[in-house]
Amino acid sequence: MFGARAPEVVEKMLQVLAHRGPDDQHCVAGEGFTLGARRLSIIDLAGGRQPLSTPDQSIWACQNGEIYNFPELRSQLQAQGHHFSNRSDTEVLPHLYQLHGDGMAKAIHGMFAVAVWDKARNRGLLIRDRAGKKPLYYCVHQGGLWFASEIKALLQIPGFQRKLNQEAVHHFLSLKNVPAPLSAFEGISMLPPAHQLVWEDGRIKTIEAYWRLDWTPLEGELDEQELADELLQRLQRGVQRRLLADVPVGFFLSGGLDSSLATALAASHSSQKVKTFTLRYRADSSTPGKELDLACARQIAKQYDTEHYEEELDFSRFRDELPAILTHFDEPFGGVMSTYFLSRLIVKHLKVAISGDGADELFGSYLSHRLARPLAEYASGKTDDLGHFQDQPEFLARLSSPHDWEWRSKLFVFTEADKRALYRPERLQDLSTTDWMRDVFARCTAQDPLNRVLEAEFLTQLPDQVLTFADRLSMAHSLEIRTGFLDTEVMEFAARIPGRFKIHGQEIKSVLKTAARKYLPSEAIARPKEGFVMPVNQWLSGWLLDYARTTLSPANLDQHGLFQAQEVTRILEEFAAGNAALANKVLSLLCFQIWYDFYFVHPVSLPLQAPVSHQQV
Repeated sequence: MFGARAPEVVEKMLQVLAHRGPDDQHCVAGEGFTLGARRLSIIDLAGGRQPLSTPDQSIWACQNGEIYNFPELRSQLQAQGHHFSNRSDTEVLPHLYQLHGDGMAKAIHGMFAVAVWDKARNRGLLIRDRAGKKPLYYCVHQGGLWFASEIKALLQIPGFQRKLNQEAVHHFLSLKNVPAPLSAFEGISMLPPAHQLVWEDGRIKTIEAYWRLDWTPLEGELDEQELADELLQRLQRGVQRRLLADVPVGFFLSGGLDSSLATALAASHSSQKVKTFTLRYRADSSTPGKELDLACARQIAKQYDTEHYEEELDFSRFRDELPAILTHFDEPFGGVMSTYFLSRLIVKHLKVAISGDGADELFGSYLSHRLARPLAEYASGKTDDLGHFQDQPEFLARLSSPHDWEWRSKLFVFTEADKRALYRPERLQDLSTTDWMRDVFARCTAQDPLNRVLEAEFLTQLPDQVLTFADRLSMAHSLEIRTGFLDTEVMEFAARIPGRFKIHGQEIKSVLKTAARKYLPSEAIARPKEGFVMPVNQWLSGWLLDYARTTLSPANLDQHGLFQAQEVTRILEEFAAGNAALANKVLSLLCFQIWYDFYFVHPVSLPLQAPVSHQQV
């Protein structure tokens, strides 16, 4: 924290974050600051205890994550006379600040949440990585700035009063996640991706972006094969950078294009056998398409001779562990949760694994991506080439709107009308996720229809949902996830590829598939997307529906007084009667109620681990 010497509080905060770094813990307290860090030892196993400082201890820094370009930064700093005491990536941070000040953020590449304290100037700096792979929450309390990787640590601050943030809940009901900079607790905020915060003179002086992804389309005669070749080279370098570790690195392998290509790139250029991991579903807990995922994952594992492991999952395990899973988010969350189970398998063998996260948001895959160009064509009266929706003009007519943010808002789990019907009259407020979506699109600079949607979701859905579940559910088991697709040079090239090379006709991720042909069999490239998404809709139709009815009882809804019991009951019973389109509504309501009960009705004191070592400076 910035603003006080508070080692006892920071120690307690570190103790509830033991899962994020079980190998070591340490805090440093000085006049006006206390920094602490848990450590998952991956680089410089013997050294690297955080926080770390310059030799004169005038600048201190700690981080959660990895700085992938630290070898180059270290060499540059040494050439300018800087001296280092260990081989860790974290030690470059105080030296970079000494050299560049607030401009240091532009020099570091990786996944990170960084804190720096400048003793001479009585000043603190927080930095979050470009894509938002690592979380960074903060709050101002009793004259100081408190910050942590997870909300549960901030809830340990003496005197902090938990209060539900209804604006966050309002957006969650539409999005399945709470969007930054909001959190579900009033007084706690999330630092957005690619932003830095300066604390000076006892207050937040600035919060500003240090990087913005450029979506200006590439110019000149463009050829898909040439684009694919350049993309492949960048992705190869991105994957190689993520293999930097003093421990073995494995791979998520869903059988889909993204994780298969990342695995193939690493296995093709590695002198050691690659370890791969996938989920399989018990026959009575699966859905059509999952068996193809498994077959393809096994095919890739065989082709590249990986050391392959599988974990079987069924609805009973999901049912039993759902409440525990939700506690790792500290907020209501209705997104993908399969990462939790696969991470538990991987951590039996490894500390680090590489995933395919980020490819969907850069190259186009989701329904919103497939709709972007057809809806633009439909709105302009062109109906001869509507891609996936050529035979669905009525569907396009229902969604068609003058603005992209308007039709995108029609894909919400709960629309504004749905939420007005859901809230009790006395809890209605002047809130609108549609207005929030309009503001997101207003920040977008991309021009073609697909890239505008990709940019909007890169700014929001990627960090707030996709990377959130990747981080929380892997860190729940002390596993670090890395992704080559979110390497800076991959992102900066992918964003500038025109949309027509990403989705054309009914082909999604076209340029990425072209790049993958060198490494993957045609059936792995051509098959529909499935990935690690669990068949929750099917599971909700069985035992989980009874669980939802019990959890969402009128008495339980009275605990927060937000929702009308009759409307919740209507949604549950219409879903039970066969309206599968309500599945996400049911899951979102269920997840919210479980979360609310844990944090507000029956709050549980988290078990404290071994004492944290600390030093005074």
